[in-house]
Amino acid sequence: MTSVRQIEANRSNARRSTGPKTAGGKTRSSRNALRHGLARRDLSDPAEAANLAVAIASGLGHQVTLDAAMALARSKLALLRIRSLRQAMLAALLTGPLPSDLKGLQGLERYDRAALVQQKRTLRLLSRESE
Repeated sequence: MTSVRQIEANRSNARRSTGPKTAGGKTRSSRNALRHGLARRDLSDPAEAANLAVAIASGLGHQVTLDAAMALARSKLALLRIRSLRQAMLAALLTGPLPSDLKGLQGLERYDRAALVQQKRTLRLLSRESE
């Protein structure tokens, strides 16, 4: 059970640790989650995604909405970027394995799974539209 004294100490500490105060500190802390750009929502060039979406829509033959084709194009481009990054990391491992390289490869799995999930959702949506 937490004592009254402990609760007051916790509240006092919480008042002091409210994050960065200066503009420079706020700028630095706002970029904490951005390490490599893979967590960004839209990884690709909009023109490249639009061209791929048009090719997907025309290649499928049946009536596909441009939004669904665009979502599939984005997921495909995200997978391509993640897999090319993985290939570059594996090539770097050949020169001399470092623990940080191995950790980076493990970290890529998260983004690869997320892109695959997005692709599967979009493909399910496209199959429902074609019925």
